[in-house]
Order: sequence, then C-alpha cells, then structure tokens
Amino acid sequence: MEPSMRPNNMKLSFIFVFTFHFYLIVLSYSKSIIKTIPGYAGDLPFKLETGYIGVGDNKNVQLFYYFVESTRNPQEDPLIFYIPGGPGASALITFLYELGPLNFDLDNDLDNITLILNPTTWTQMANIIFVDIPAGAGFSYAETKDGWISSDNILADHANEFIKKFLNDHPKFLKNPLYIAGISYIGIVVPKITLDLYEGNERGDQPTLNIQGYILISPLY
Repeated sequence: MEPSMRPNNMKLSFIFVFTFHFYLIVLSYSKSIIKTIPGYAGDLPFKLETGYIGVGDNKNVQLFYYFVESTRNPQEDPLIFYIPGGPGASALITFLYELGPLNFDLDNDLDNITLILNPTTWTQMANIIFVDIPAGAGFSYAETKDGWISSDNILADHANEFIKKFLNDHPKFLKNPLYIAGISYIGIVVPKITLDLYEGNERGDQPTLNIQGYILISPLY
C-alpha cells in the first residue's frame, strides 16, 4: 500500500465503524434483534440482540450491550458477561477485533470494507454479553451529572445490577453457568463483581445466579 493512501483508508475505516455503530444504536433504544448489518452479506448466522439496561439511581446510567447467543447449544452453554479494557473501551472492539463473532476482512482493499465470520470466536461455545461500561464507553451514557462519575466500586455495582436485570429479562439463561470476564485493567474489577454475585446468592438476592467463576485476559494487577 502506498503511504499516500493510508489517510484515506483510515478515514474509510472510521466511516465504516461509525456507520455500523449508528445502525445498531438506531435500532436499540429498546432491545432489538439484529438480523443484518452493514458490511456483511446476507442474514447473520447467529442471534444478535442489542439494547439498553438502566442501572444506578433512578436508572440514570444507561448501559448499551451486544448479546450473541452461542451457535452450539445456547440453552446449556455458559453465559459470559464480558467487559472490555480501559476502563472505558467500547465493546465493539471486542465484538469486531478480538473474541466476537465478526472480523474485518483485511484481505480486501480498504476501499471496499467487508465483514467475515471469526473462525475462533468464543460464541461457538458460549453466550456472550458484550457491554459498554461505564457511562461514556461506546454508546452507554448518563442522564444526570452524577451518573458520569465512576470508580472501580461503582463500575462493579453497575455491572452487578446489569447482570441481574439482564437475566430477569432473559430468564431462560438463569440456569446457564455464568462467568464474568474482562481484559487488561478490568482484571482488577472482575473478581469483585464475581464475589459480589456469590455473596448476593448467599443473602438470597433474586434472581439466584448460577455464578461459576471469572475469566481474566491479560489482566492488570
């Protein structure tokens, strides 16, 4: 590739990601099942749901998520709640670049960006919730000034509340083994989220969760 072409290609990549994000956000003010997306030919061969769940005081923090059901056995496969690094990275990074179901087709000219299936995606054996957390990450936002304030403890509390509300809305996954996962800096927070969920079960908090443990990816300690 000629060096003079790189700025244009980077611009096209940005435009593609922005269009992809905009497409999903327009459909997701209430939870929606996404069957087609820009850059992928035909219907998606996996079930993708996007939406918002309100957490915090008076639901003043609205957390955006991408939920992909396992393509193997969604009724029995583990459910993974995955937080990107940062803190503050968008879940779209994980969805498109890391362990999610799609990748960019880098073999093609960037003037014609397309998406392909990721042959090593974790969604071949697990249901995964990719979440933008805290407020300000990806498409998550706060409705009050205080809602923009975050810390490790606040993030853990919001994640705990999100998981319970998500499973109340998706009760068919309550019996699935639940794992909390995160990468980089979030390795500090994931054990606390997991412990809080265990302790919630012991107190009798509802719903009762089938929490099994956590997964740390290149964690920062």
